[in-house]
Amino acid sequence: MKTLKQSEETCQKSLQERGERLELAIQIPDLGLWEYDLRTGEVYVSPRFKHQLGYQEEEFANDLHELEIRLHPEDRERVKQSLHAYLANPRPFYEVQYRLRHQDGAYRWMLARAEVLRDVGDHPIRVLGCQLDLTERNRAEEDRSRLAAIVQSSDDAIVGKTLDGIVTSWNEGARRLFGYTTEEMVGQPLARLIPGDRLEEESEILARLRRGERVEHFETVRRHKGGNLVDVSVSISPIRDASGRIVGASKIARDVGGRKRAQAAVDQANERLREQAMVLELAPVLVRDMDNRIVLWTRGAEGLYGFSKEEALGRISHELFQTEFPDSQENLDEILRRAGRWEGALTQRKRDGEWLVVASRQIIYHDLAGHPKRILEANVDITERQRAEAELNQSQEQLRALADRLARAREEEATRIARELHDQLGRYLTTIKMDLGSIERVLAGEITSEVGRVLREKAQTIGQTVDETMQTVRAIATQLRPGLLDDLGLAAAIEWQTEDFQKRSGILCSLTLTGEDPPIRRDQATALFRIFQEILTNVARHAQAAKVWVYLGEDHGRIVLEVEDDGLGISQERLTEHRSLGLLGMRERALAFGGTVEIAGVPGQGTIVTVRMPLSKAADEDSDR
Repeated sequence: MKTLKQSEETCQKSLQERGERLELAIQIPDLGLWEYDLRTGEVYVSPRFKHQLGYQEEEFANDLHELEIRLHPEDRERVKQSLHAYLANPRPFYEVQYRLRHQDGAYRWMLARAEVLRDVGDHPIRVLGCQLDLTERNRAEEDRSRLAAIVQSSDDAIVGKTLDGIVTSWNEGARRLFGYTTEEMVGQPLARLIPGDRLEEESEILARLRRGERVEHFETVRRHKGGNLVDVSVSISPIRDASGRIVGASKIARDVGGRKRAQAAVDQANERLREQAMVLELAPVLVRDMDNRIVLWTRGAEGLYGFSKEEALGRISHELFQTEFPDSQENLDEILRRAGRWEGALTQRKRDGEWLVVASRQIIYHDLAGHPKRILEANVDITERQRAEAELNQSQEQLRALADRLARAREEEATRIARELHDQLGRYLTTIKMDLGSIERVLAGEITSEVGRVLREKAQTIGQTVDETMQTVRAIATQLRPGLLDDLGLAAAIEWQTEDFQKRSGILCSLTLTGEDPPIRRDQATALFRIFQEILTNVARHAQAAKVWVYLGEDHGRIVLEVEDDGLGISQERLTEHRSLGLLGMRERALAFGGTVEIAGVPGQGTIVTVRMPLSKAADEDSDR
């Protein structure tokens, strides 16, 4: 009995102490109280508890379900488990954080602390607790953390210092800007960053801070840890304590070296732009709007056309210049708007009535939205150049005509010489042979057999010599102009020349002829044959080939002669040699008849020469003669 009485007294004393603590807790603002009867399941929450969630006392029932439905779904199981663990394994206090739904629908963070009350048998009978709203405190902590993160991650140097200039804080931006770590600078005078000739700046800044003044965007120079100087813009604000007393300063330093360099680059670019504008003013340039009205007229344009700025601005350009277009104005405008640019020659009239030809470049430039806004037109007078080019072309045509006449004359002369060699010299030699034959017959009957024998031998020798002379004459005549070319045509001449080349050079030749002899003029056939001879000569001299393929045929109204060898292959240097008269001669012969000569070679794989000429009726040419 005595033990039981002592236990009851102890319990009463404990209840009295807890009651006193609860009375004290009730007097603390923003502290909500709650009680949970473990035997009956009854719950009591104080009016302050209800106010924390935005309810009046009568709007919130003292019911465990009211608490559970307002507990955040992610916190319910955790809170239950922690409470059960506390009841199963008693500790001095139970503490847990969770979220409760406010009347406005938002969840608020709460901190609950509780203590279990037990009966005389040490059985838990009720839990008494209090609840503190942590929402604002957490928000403040988040704000402080966010602010600290911002300060730490800022590209600017953010430094805290006392009114004596001692560093109290140093962020990562300060380390990047000045090179010193936090450990190296906190507790050290900020003056270690200041060049000796600028120490007075810091004294003046500290004096202004003590007076409560701010320093904003003060551009100066500070020294990096490595010794180099850094251009910075400094803003400094005083820091006050709760009583408003100035206790320090916050300094933000920004590297403006890049900005100064950028500004210098901008200044330099502006200077170049001014120079270019001056050059542009001297150039024959004009700017039109999208209706072709002139909106910019330079002195260069005035010098080219003779119109003053007052006469030109606002006028439609092609009307002012009476422009003659290569196709039509509509076609030019359509190309310009589709492609954004146009280049070509225009014929235009100057103010004094003189006509000129200009090389015109026109470009559309757009506004920021991508819409076409203006047309920039730059014109260069090429009247004299075109006249000179026309004269040059005429001279070249005359030279080609002269070369053609020379070639014809040469061929005619060669034909004449060949005819005379064949007709005259051949006839004379034939007569000699006939006479020698007569002598041989006469001598055979009138003198002794021995003398006759000697005379006959001599006559035979003379005959052989004459035969050889006649063969030589025929060879010379053939070389001057093959009779086959006139008698049987180009194809037969190409075939004969191919066989002759194979015999003389020992290079195997393969010839392909398609169809009948092509219908071309005699002089055209002669040019093709001479080109063919030059090709074979080059093969023999330079190619070191084992085989040559020759093709002669027609393709889309053109005669085609192609010669391919398997030799060394002509080099690009050889193709571009100005001294290669053989190649130049082939091209000139072909060009005289509107033809081309294409030469392609691969070192070690041979060369292909392709000649193409337009076909023409030989009969027509002959009739003209």
